[in-house]
Amino acid sequence: MSDHAARPPAADSPITVIGAGVIGLAIALRLARGGHDVTIIDRQAPGRGCSFGNAGRIANECIEPLASPRTLRDAPRYLLAADGALSIRARYALRAAPWLLRFLLASLPRRHAGGVAALAALQEHSLEAFARLVEDAGCEALLKARGHLVVSEHPDAGALLRAQQIGFERHGIVAKVMQRHDVQRIAPGLSQELACGLYFPDTAHVVDPYRLCRALARAGERHGARIVRDDVRLIAPQADGSFVLQGACSRHAAGRLVVAAGAWSRPLARQLGHRLPLDTERGYHLTLGGCNPDLRLPVTSLERHTVMTPMSDGLRITGFVEFGGLQLAPDPRRFAALRRHVNALLPGAELSAATEWMGYRPSLPDHLPVIGRCRRHANAVLAFGHQHLGLTLSAITADIVDALFAGRPPPVDVTPFRCDRYD
Repeated sequence: MSDHAARPPAADSPITVIGAGVIGLAIALRLARGGHDVTIIDRQAPGRGCSFGNAGRIANECIEPLASPRTLRDAPRYLLAADGALSIRARYALRAAPWLLRFLLASLPRRHAGGVAALAALQEHSLEAFARLVEDAGCEALLKARGHLVVSEHPDAGALLRAQQIGFERHGIVAKVMQRHDVQRIAPGLSQELACGLYFPDTAHVVDPYRLCRALARAGERHGARIVRDDVRLIAPQADGSFVLQGACSRHAAGRLVVAAGAWSRPLARQLGHRLPLDTERGYHLTLGGCNPDLRLPVTSLERHTVMTPMSDGLRITGFVEFGGLQLAPDPRRFAALRRHVNALLPGAELSAATEWMGYRPSLPDHLPVIGRCRRHANAVLAFGHQHLGLTLSAITADIVDALFAGRPPPVDVTPFRCDRYD
């Protein structure tokens, strides 16, 4: 073990957060409100990365990691379908292979069961924590507690949805099976072809994730946090337990450190002694401006694996898991597929003013985030890899990081999310 590991955290030294997505901004606000001296560094303006294109759902009912026996069973069908929910870009297939092998192992029944338990514990207070976060940021109006509706086009899907309802209820999650007329009642703009649905009344959504990130940034600044634009590339641990960060523009001193750089976190974590198999699940969205059927709550298509969320600037539809790394251009076929899905699910939608976006979800093979103190460097905390749940888990992650720096027991057992679980 290095000399740095033996040094206790300096309780009053400044904290630098690398990453100004929703995770980093939530952490920075929580720390700044607690009286810490906080600096946020990111190569982009706050909220311009993956957080910008988020589906907006506070998906606190999602307790099953994507790494599951069911995903393994269905993956070949997804890959072969023209509009399949999963794709691997040919130029990236070899690079994705080690991640996919680890994903396969994490999907085995026993490991999957452990993942469900870990994610359920993290989700237990995620919405409550998020409500406190938006209150602290003064943007409560962005959060709408209207629930979430999963819909199916297959008339025989009722039995599957009832089985899912029972499974959710075992974890204390309220879900209600809905027939065709119920679906039309709560979401009247949807296609008449939809056969049934599953309604989650105790979830919420954000009507503008980017405005949320800007509100978090402003609130952090009101509490003394500083925001710096730079691309941190090198982390040099110092003998006194602090760090020197080398950015593209300048050097930065950091007494304590949080790495929350999303998809760009892997090389930074490696410099702190953790070889983590982080990769990206590229996601796509369309945001439809103009006049569209009125949806008051997010709607997920069971068969199409897409989410439609009402936003303040229009209707957003998100979808797909694509492995293609950080360099390849977006695949225009994905946007065309989203247009077809909108036409099928929401026949009255206006597509002429739609804007297109692609982003990078940071994901680890077991589909659990990394949240915890570095093994070799007591003054450094990692907080990334939240895959599809970055917005949902942002506030509870901030609470955990705040507790770690304060020396308090975290509100959730962080053992399943420890930094060295892949070492």
